[in-house]
Amino acid sequence: MNLDQARAVAEEYFNGVRPPHDPLEVSIYNFREGYVVWARTSEPEEPAALPDTAGGGCLVIDKATGEIAIRPLLDPVVVAEQWPGRHPR
Repeated sequence: MNLDQARAVAEEYFNGVRPPHDPLEVSIYNFREGYVVWARTSEPEEPAALPDTAGGGCLVIDKATGEIAIRPLLDPVVVAEQWPGRHPR
């Protein structure tokens, strides 16, 4: 799995059911064993406004297998450090 393939998977995951005229921007953090990907949402007009949804998630795409795992939306470096890689889960 290379970066372009990971981006294509992430775009399809986050934007596959969205209207084509309203896609979310996808960000990717590359680490040794994979990619952490997440959808970026626009900043609210009112900084004190609560988000539309609570919580969130990101994906980890394994470079060796292409396996996708959903993880909590934390700092991508933290998510990458917690990725078990090819070790038994």
